[in-house]
Amino acid sequence: MRLLLLLVATSVHAVKERSTGFDFPKKNKLGALRGLGVRTKGPIKVYAVGRYDKGFLLKMKMGVGAEKMSNALVDAVKPRCSDNAAVDQFKELMVSGLPDGCKKGMELGFDTSGGKLGLTVNGRGRGSVSSRKLCGAFEGVYTDSKAVCKLNAVEDE
Repeated sequence: MRLLLLLVATSVHAVKERSTGFDFPKKNKLGALRGLGVRTKGPIKVYAVGRYDKGFLLKMKMGVGAEKMSNALVDAVKPRCSDNAAVDQFKELMVSGLPDGCKKGMELGFDTSGGKLGLTVNGRGRGSVSSRKLCGAFEGVYTDSKAVCKLNAVEDE
């Protein structure tokens, strides 16, 4: 009976991304969960992504090095952002914020609100870059017509 109650309580507060099995909270510091998707490279699931009111939460399905992860995100942001200095600062923030790389199960939070792109790693703040253009470009990585993955809407309950 306790297990059943625990499962019900979990489902009330989280939504499971089915192909990775990761649970995403319906609400967190970034607001309400609006969409879920998976970033793949070929047949490999790299990470699950949750879109929130004020940003994105990435949950690593596989481990990758800091340089590889930062290069992948910078390569996706760069064509969407005319603020080259901010893109360079973002890359530095990613590399310094991930001294041991991105391990399987690690959570990366990106707050795009207030004209600053903030990075958290497993809930701990790592810094931010002040640039509205960078924030818009980062959002576009997951939401525009050339998004790196499809986000499926999560309904309000």
